[in-house]
Amino acid sequence: MYDRDPQGWGVLVGRDKSGFYDVLISHKTEAWQIKEYQVNPYKFVGLGSKLSAGGIESLGVGAHPFGFRPIGSAEMKELASVIDDPRAMNELASKLLAQRPVSSGEAFESPGILQGPILQSSKPIEALSTAQRRLDEKLRKQLQRIVHQEFRHTVTPYI
Repeated sequence: MYDRDPQGWGVLVGRDKSGFYDVLISHKTEAWQIKEYQVNPYKFVGLGSKLSAGGIESLGVGAHPFGFRPIGSAEMKELASVIDDPRAMNELASKLLAQRPVSSGEAFESPGILQGPILQSSKPIEALSTAQRRLDEKLRKQLQRIVHQEFRHTVTPYI
């Protein structure tokens, strides 16, 4: 779906009260929720579902929507030259984020890719609706079941 229409995407990540990761992805009037558990630093297990319509605007796509932005050779050199200058790095990041997102195929043809932004919530993500609250609870219970069946060793303390 992203490659067909790379404009208007938003990604918000946070943790729920159980410690699971919540990922909310929105595209115009559609949204999805993914709930994940980090098994180890290299592996996640999770499940997700499409959200019912309504309240999607509150994900806050904002001025810089999520997407892939190609970075050319000149921009790669500029990144390397300003890496130790926070002000110049911030200006360059803003310039790169102002570019329109492109399809993944187009982005992967360039020497570098800027992916994002991905908004991070320091607090648990609040449900956008009653239906999402029910979905969130269902996803959490199913993920807890999977974690306790398949990855019990990651949640049980060693003795």
